[in-house]
Amino acid sequence: MAGSDQKQTGKPVLHMIGNAHLDPVWLWRWQEGYGEVFATFRSALDRLNENPNFIFTCSSAAYYQWVKEAGPEMFEEIRQRVAEGRWEIVGGWWIQPDCNLPSGESYARHALYSQRFYLAHFGKMATVGYNVDSFGHAHTLPQLLLGGGMDAYVFMRPMLQENSEIPEDAFWWEAPDGSRVLACRIAHPYCNVDGKNGPNSSLFAKIEDMVGRAARKNHDMMVFYGVGNHGGGPTRRNLKVIDEYNQNSDSPAVLRYSSPRRYAEEVLRQAGSRLPVWKDELQHHASGCYSAQSEIKRLNRMAENRLIRAEKFAAAASILFGAEYPAESVRKAWENVLFCQFHDILGGCSIKAAYDDAREMLGESLSAAAK
Repeated sequence: MAGSDQKQTGKPVLHMIGNAHLDPVWLWRWQEGYGEVFATFRSALDRLNENPNFIFTCSSAAYYQWVKEAGPEMFEEIRQRVAEGRWEIVGGWWIQPDCNLPSGESYARHALYSQRFYLAHFGKMATVGYNVDSFGHAHTLPQLLLGGGMDAYVFMRPMLQENSEIPEDAFWWEAPDGSRVLACRIAHPYCNVDGKNGPNSSLFAKIEDMVGRAARKNHDMMVFYGVGNHGGGPTRRNLKVIDEYNQNSDSPAVLRYSSPRRYAEEVLRQAGSRLPVWKDELQHHASGCYSAQSEIKRLNRMAENRLIRAEKFAAAASILFGAEYPAESVRKAWENVLFCQFHDILGGCSIKAAYDDAREMLGESLSAAAK
């Protein structure tokens, strides 16, 4: 669709990604993050009802599980929008974790429990990995992403001013084993920040900059918009700006309501054979956090190792002696660990009270694994 837009108008096409960056824990505890998810999803559903062209994108299976448990009617609305193709599920992991510290087995569990949830409740899995706020990304992730059913990856950090050697937008990211995913580096922050000219001044600046990049690179570009961090999502004003921009025949680009999946497919069609290849990790942002909150980092590793041992012994007992495999206990314990791997928890940059909660969650998992 975007390619036909460009062909017909001769203008660059910008894929407008309506999203709400949701930190379930950061400068608040998970209980506040829980409410934030509900308010943001309600807002997104309202915008979908009001604007027939709007598309919403959101990651993290943990959020959908919260809504399923406490808001089944809202969950059913989301299921309908997913089926219509207007609510895009991305990031086949439990949350957006730190992408340096967890073990490879943890990333495998992120995909196992998340993609299983998506498939059971939405009839499909996420095909785009999505960690726009994680501080860095290990070189082995393309292999793990492909193993979890994702052939593309959206990230933002490190930003261009933090590492200018990494290709600035779309490129092939290759792991040491040769696995490749299409990586898409967001050029501007994923949420709108109020500017001196009003709440959408930064959105205008993003659009203006990305028009130039699209012309220079000769392929489509992505622009993320929507209130984020404490949730919120796209506003009526955001959608009005986009619609009015397209109605102006003098506008230098076409703004297309889109999703990361649609963008990836279009970039592959337009430039797949000439995209650069990056064979290294994606670093660095906020590297000092990796020396902070060492107790949580230690508990995370203890819980990972103990759960993996518990799975092995439970599987052996089941095969050799017919013991019942404690699948539900193992799943709940892993979900705690996966949640605590959220980049602002495991990374060490949340408020003190959030770490009291994390200790309880990880302690619960350690106890379950021991049993």
